[in-house]
Parts: sequence; structure tokens; C-alpha cells
Amino acid sequence: MDDAEVSGPYDNREADADAERGLLFLQFGFARRDRLDDRYQQLAVRPKSSLAGDRAAAPYNPVPDQIVNLLGAALDHLHGLQVSVESSGGTLLAMSSFTLIRSAIEVAGTGLWLLQPAARDERLLRSMRLTRENRRQLRSVLSDLGRSDPRFEVVEERLKDQATVRPSLVGADLTKLEPVTDRLRSITTMVPPRHHPPLVIWRMASGIAHGNTSMMTAVLERQQVEEFDGRSASFNVTSSFVTVSMFFDAALNMVESLLDLFDRRNDPLSVV
Repeated sequence: MDDAEVSGPYDNREADADAERGLLFLQFGFARRDRLDDRYQQLAVRPKSSLAGDRAAAPYNPVPDQIVNLLGAALDHLHGLQVSVESSGGTLLAMSSFTLIRSAIEVAGTGLWLLQPAARDERLLRSMRLTRENRRQLRSVLSDLGRSDPRFEVVEERLKDQATVRPSLVGADLTKLEPVTDRLRSITTMVPPRHHPPLVIWRMASGIAHGNTSMMTAVLERQQVEEFDGRSASFNVTSSFVTVSMFFDAALNMVESLLDLFDRRNDPLSVV
């Protein structure tokens, strides 16, 4: 049956004119991502800045190095979407686009959460908890492979030693890492309010990435391709250029906000 012969009340494909505008906005986003990547490539910790102080106070996997790693991951995921669109002549992957955006939002949000506190000891505590959790996840992978991870205890002791140097961190529990949802909720006011809050966008994109049919129905496009048989019908599922461009823009806002915060913490004239 020809797709054009079937239509239904649940069809919500965007009009061609809207798709063209969405693609244009997405292309503007790609150019913006490239500019943000240029800023990222120039990052360096300045002497006597807050970031330099963070590094000196906790040199094992220090705060600025973690931020650089998170920024690199966010920009790389967004570049993956850019490559997929540009190499296909302007075609969107229906679900993978949201998976890439989801990852960028998560890591950029974690970076904002790390740098959010004005107090150094709170930044260090968050950083050490994240470092421990990352190593714990590697230990779990090795355990699943039937291998031990003696380095985990070494890492944990090194982190504890770093914490004891700071009087307010003596005896701090390094196992209580805030979940991703709490991190994203806490940084809502740190990004421009042009879109849904970071946590909402992350949850929608996560639902699509995990094959959540309810979320896919709410966010993605549908076009009926077969008549209802009394119980169900078949649909083609695609992504809206307008929707993806808005999600992409929201992720870029988070990356830019993180770069701006890095610069503020990197200013020797505003040491905290």
C-alpha cells in the first residue's frame, strides 16, 4: 500500500517548510558547536586562579582536569550528531540523535554541578566522590569479567588522604555521590531558560534512548502506513528537525555555560 494513501488522527509529521527551518537552525547550531570547540581547545589553568588552587589542594584527578574531560565528551557527542547529519546530506537518525544529545546534557550538567559551589572544599568533595564512583564502576566491570581490581583500594586511599588535608573534609563520606537527576536539577538556574530545564530534556532523551514507547510517542513524529485492523496499525517513526534542533541548542547552552563558568573560576582576580 502506498504511504500516501494512508493517514490517521495520530499522524504528526512536520511540514516540509518546518523541516527546512529546523535543519537551518540545526546547521547554525553546528557552527556554534565548532566555535565552542575552538574555545575548548584553548583551555588552560591560569596561575593563582581558583582552578589552580583546586588543583594544588587535590592533585589526584583534579577538578580542572575533570571539567576538561567532561567538556570534551559533551562536544564529541554533539559532533557525532553533526557528522551524522552532514554526511547523510541532511538526514536525521530517528532515535540516535537523542541518545547523543542525552549524553552531552548529562556530562555537561555534571561539569556545571562540579564547578557550581563557590566554596573550594565543596568542589573538592564533589570531585573526589565522582572520581571514586568512576573507579567503582570500572571495578564492577572487571568483577563481571572475573578479574580483581586492586587499584580500587589504592585510589580510595589516595582520595581519603587528599580529604584529610582539608580540615572541613576530615572524615567526609566519599561514597555519597548525588545521582544524575539531582545534579541536573541543581543546575537549572545556571543555564539560559530558553528551553525545558536540563533534567526534563535529559529525561525525554533518555526515554527515547532506552526504547520507552511512551516517551517516543510523546516526542517523535509518527506517520501511519497501514490501516487499523481493529486493534492497532503500523507507523513510521522519525525525528522532527525542529525538535532535534531545540534539544541540540539546549545542550549547546549547557556546554557554553560550563565554558563560561570555567573561565570565571579561572580568573586570578576572582579567587575563591
